[in-house]
Amino acid sequence: MLIRKILLQKSLLPLGLVVALSFIQAVEARVQNIAICYNFSCKTLQQVALSAEEWRSVIGWFYPAAHTAAEEREQLRQAIGWMEVVVGRHTPTHRDKGLNLEKNPEFPGQLDCIDESLNITTYMQLFQEQGHLRRHRVVDRAYRKAGFDAHWAGQIEQIDTGERFVIDSWFQDNGMLPYLSPSTEWFDITNLQILIFEIQD
Repeated sequence: MLIRKILLQKSLLPLGLVVALSFIQAVEARVQNIAICYNFSCKTLQQVALSAEEWRSVIGWFYPAAHTAAEEREQLRQAIGWMEVVVGRHTPTHRDKGLNLEKNPEFPGQLDCIDESLNITTYMQLFQEQGHLRRHRVVDRAYRKAGFDAHWAGQIEQIDTGERFVIDSWFQDNGMLPYLSPSTEWFDITNLQILIFEIQD
């Protein structure tokens, strides 16, 4: 029985290495082909390739692993903010200004809420696929409408409670920490807190 167990372990080792190698290759392929939206309503869709060093600088915000869901949400804010900085090195999105409403062809790289929410969702899906989100899952983007005004944002769900949270970077310049709140507060258009919140360093 002991000999059989040893032989079985040896036979499984190469398979484990193959799986690990395949995962690493898949990760590299994903971060070398990231779809980035900008110029309003995803008019421009650019494929961005990050170096291994750049990607490590982003996911470094998730270490050490968070002990609580609240800690993980703060890590996520930091990672998204830094991801915007890194992506801005490869695209004109480093010029993006918060609360922008007007398209200006002479000032490319601006993002409306559609661009912001799609990019944030892309980033969060990457984090989730690689196991950096342990206490939350990425869900459909949040959408609200008041009169003629419509707004989109990224959204996550806390796994153990089902509570949802909105992550909205449209209010800030590129690279600044996104606004994060319970989805119920974000959907309440009478809540003016979203316009006066303070960014936490």
